[in-house]
Amino acid sequence: MSIKEIKVRIGDLEPGMYVAHLDRPWTETPYQLQGFIINSLDDVDELFKYCKYVFVDVELSVAADTVEKLKHPKDLSDDERKESLINMKPKHYEEKTDLNDELETARESHNMLSNVAENIMVDITNNKSLDLPALKKAITPMVDSVIRNPDAFSWLTRMKYKNNYIYNHSVSCSVWAVAFGRHLGMPKKDLQSLAIGALLFDVGKMKLPDKLINNTKRFNQYEFKLVKLHVKHSADIISTINDINKDIIEMVNTHHERHNGSGYPNGLSGNKIPIFGKIAGIVDCYDAIISERPFASAMSPHDAIKKFYEWRDIDFQAELIEQFIQVVGIYPVGTIVELSNGTVGVIIAQHRVWRLRPKIMLLLDENKDYYNHFDTIDLYTKENDDDGNTLEIVKSIEPGMYGIDPEQFYL
Repeated sequence: MSIKEIKVRIGDLEPGMYVAHLDRPWTETPYQLQGFIINSLDDVDELFKYCKYVFVDVELSVAADTVEKLKHPKDLSDDERKESLINMKPKHYEEKTDLNDELETARESHNMLSNVAENIMVDITNNKSLDLPALKKAITPMVDSVIRNPDAFSWLTRMKYKNNYIYNHSVSCSVWAVAFGRHLGMPKKDLQSLAIGALLFDVGKMKLPDKLINNTKRFNQYEFKLVKLHVKHSADIISTINDINKDIIEMVNTHHERHNGSGYPNGLSGNKIPIFGKIAGIVDCYDAIISERPFASAMSPHDAIKKFYEWRDIDFQAELIEQFIQVVGIYPVGTIVELSNGTVGVIIAQHRVWRLRPKIMLLLDENKDYYNHFDTIDLYTKENDDDGNTLEIVKSIEPGMYGIDPEQFYL
């Protein structure tokens, strides 16, 4: 057991605590992921069926004061960390709607936000000022939707239309940032700042030459030097906006800084990078590598998560990577997977504890032929296939395999 872990009785568990070990082998419980976060008191009640106590990882636990520690970093002793864990009171968000109901509302909000994002990019290209009231008006319904159920907007962000990478990327990053902040227990006003900052941190790219933005090859040293200037361009653009708060400015200025100091423009490292910048860096990188870009093919969300795990305490702070994986899941929304019975589907929603048993829209039968109707199954409740064998995910499928374009199924 690590020194950063403390023994906690089941009755003392609270939402936000990260369970790292049980008082018995994982194989003696239905939990298939070694390590998970307590999201509600229902999770505590479920855990009480199998354990008397667990070991909680202090550093991976999420709480309001954890976020404050990241905003205003200071060294804490082990005793202080334990006391912080015991007294933590994070903002806890319950899922208020199911996926299907929330999609009805989220579609309209997503379209409005996408249109506003596109208009912002056009205005910047034409040297017009940003319409902040219109942006806030479009942001608010998205934030409210993600608070109610983050899966709906996560699902819609996978609809990435070709030739519109920059503003699609901005919208997606805005959604991921809000979902991440929601998971960390940040208050709604901070979620709104995350949404605006993520939507704006790449606006400076509109000041770069089209030839550079649409380059189909890896940048050479000179080209990369020019691309890095987009951070300054973005900062210059938002500096002209009245009522932009400090957190948004920090997001724009630091979204390309990296934990080990290898980022730009200032080579900041560790806790010198503000929490809003750390969140921005993670969501920016994640959405970029799962997207088709002019110079790179999309990586599957599942493989992207494996990459992020390798980058802990190198590019990004390990504790935040652990929490981001909790947000998107081991098999993130949009991942194409093959099941143990040979059928193929796409992940459409997560379970916050049972990460390996998400909801799946079935696309192909065991012969890899398309179904006439795309049914949805929930691996949390459907444990066996029609022959009585255990039904589970066996592997993720690379985008394009079997001719599947998941985006055509998302609506």
